[in-house]
Amino acid sequence: MAGLDLPRSPGFEEAARIRRCETRDIARRLGTISPDRLFINGFPAKHSVAVFNPGLLLDEDEREVILYPRIIVGYYKYVSAIAEARIPVEDVLNGQVSLNMYSANLVVSPSNKYDFWGAEDPRAFVLRGRRMMTYTGRTVNYFEAGDRDRTLPVTAVEAGGRWVKALVGRPTPRLVGRLISDKNAFLLDVDGSIFLFHRAHEARGEFLLLASRLRGEAWRILESPPGDGPAEVLAEEDWHVMPAARFEEKIAWGAPPIHLGGREYLFLLHGVGREMQVYRVFALLAEVHPKEGPIVKAVTPRYIMEPREPYETFGDRPYTVFPCGAARLGESILVSYGAADYMASLALLPMDEVMAELDRGRIL
Repeated sequence: MAGLDLPRSPGFEEAARIRRCETRDIARRLGTISPDRLFINGFPAKHSVAVFNPGLLLDEDEREVILYPRIIVGYYKYVSAIAEARIPVEDVLNGQVSLNMYSANLVVSPSNKYDFWGAEDPRAFVLRGRRMMTYTGRTVNYFEAGDRDRTLPVTAVEAGGRWVKALVGRPTPRLVGRLISDKNAFLLDVDGSIFLFHRAHEARGEFLLLASRLRGEAWRILESPPGDGPAEVLAEEDWHVMPAARFEEKIAWGAPPIHLGGREYLFLLHGVGREMQVYRVFALLAEVHPKEGPIVKAVTPRYIMEPREPYETFGDRPYTVFPCGAARLGESILVSYGAADYMASLALLPMDEVMAELDRGRIL
């Protein structure tokens, strides 16, 4: 980006050159939750009109999947909230998810200037033993044509049985004020440094896959959230991690990463095709250092998942698989994803096959 001089992660150019517009779909579909099979406690509507893009956590005993779907109750402004549902792992692995009814509680709803028009696409994770989620807040500017900061990443922390909105992560001052939107985000603790992984849409139209090291007060705010709404925290440094491939319009972070040991992490991302604008999934392997930022070590040359089932190809946004959650489950990765912006779905990615695909795209 001319004039901004964003540092590029090692492996930036190589990662784009390796990738091809091909797919080897290795995902085993486990089931999907349609809107009429999720009852929202305390909400008088019979059911939501859409339930999709769910974050995911496993409980400590790996007996329950804790799902955090984005829910829509009306299409006029497409305003979203976030619910929490608990699903037995046995149901997931035995293919019962698509058949059963589940109940959920609203845990995050619009309440401030950062999410007035909706709370979308949560990524759930655990930092230092505390459950957190970063979601996309549709700000008060969302419907203002030509305005900046239409969406911003908001992080909420579970405290005392409720979710408290704590922090709005921002890039460095050179980017603040230049972004149309900022989304597809989560936090990562690297040796005490809090990183915001996010996808920014710059005012001139470029989409940037970023990792930003937040300033030191980030963890203090996460531990003791302010009582009057989330606090903005700026970054000390931004890194442009990798560009979209020539056949893509844009790429973005999917689920929070799987920690492989040391400073090595496995990330799932989505790419949007330039011609057909199909959402597909690929993987990236990176080391993340507290001072030097991410180093891209490998990328899958081929996509590892693409829309193929009817509920993935037909819906409010056709041909979309949109991963928001991932957790290690045995020798596989359990992935939660949105199917066609209408249903909340689950799949398994065999770890050995993901790593084999990454080996085909080794950089370091």
